[in-house]
Amino acid sequence: MVKKILGVWLIAVFLFSSCNRTAEKKESQLDSIDTIAKDTLPIPSDSTDTIQEQAPQGESLDATIMNIIQAFNKQDSKALNNYIDKTVGYYTIYRPGVQAIYTHAVAFDFNHPIPDYYPYPHTNFLGKVTIGQLPVYDCGKEAWNKKGLFCNNKQHPTELSHTAKFMNEISDAKISNAEIQKLKALEAKSYRIILTDKNAPLIFHITNKNGKWMFTVLDRAYGGCDA
Repeated sequence: MVKKILGVWLIAVFLFSSCNRTAEKKESQLDSIDTIAKDTLPIPSDSTDTIQEQAPQGESLDATIMNIIQAFNKQDSKALNNYIDKTVGYYTIYRPGVQAIYTHAVAFDFNHPIPDYYPYPHTNFLGKVTIGQLPVYDCGKEAWNKKGLFCNNKQHPTELSHTAKFMNEISDAKISNAEIQKLKALEAKSYRIILTDKNAPLIFHITNKNGKWMFTVLDRAYGGCDA
């Protein structure tokens, strides 16, 4: 009788010990899972946030273009300089000979044109900007294919970076690749505007920086057919 009781007791002890070890193992596994930091898991990214450009938060595109045109109408350096970021400045593309080149400045002065022998155009345009394809100059006819003020907001300009490349190839200007990449980055946020005014064409680029449109390029080379 005693042997039977002892045998039952030993079996009970063995089963209790086995269950306890299983429970401790499961608890240990749960503890190890809880120690994994949640922020180590990859967070899905919203692709639209990386593709879409930041919408302008300041003055509208149309208003900026018209105010720059008015600054040229009035030859108002102060008004135009309000659209020039001092950390970016602006570039003037012009053609002193066959090849176009560019210069950089941080402030605009209607009394000191670049180049100095080519006064800035005094426009009298009072119309509205047309969003769409830009006009093209025909050197054979010496005329534009359409008249007015136009902005192409579907295509970014490349004239500045192309000019830099040509300056390196033809004039051995030694413009660094880093500088050319900077110009391309500027162009990627820019639009080209052309006014085919009867007095003289006005061609410039505006760039969006932190929600504000800036005047960044004045193209005084396009439309010249000297070559």
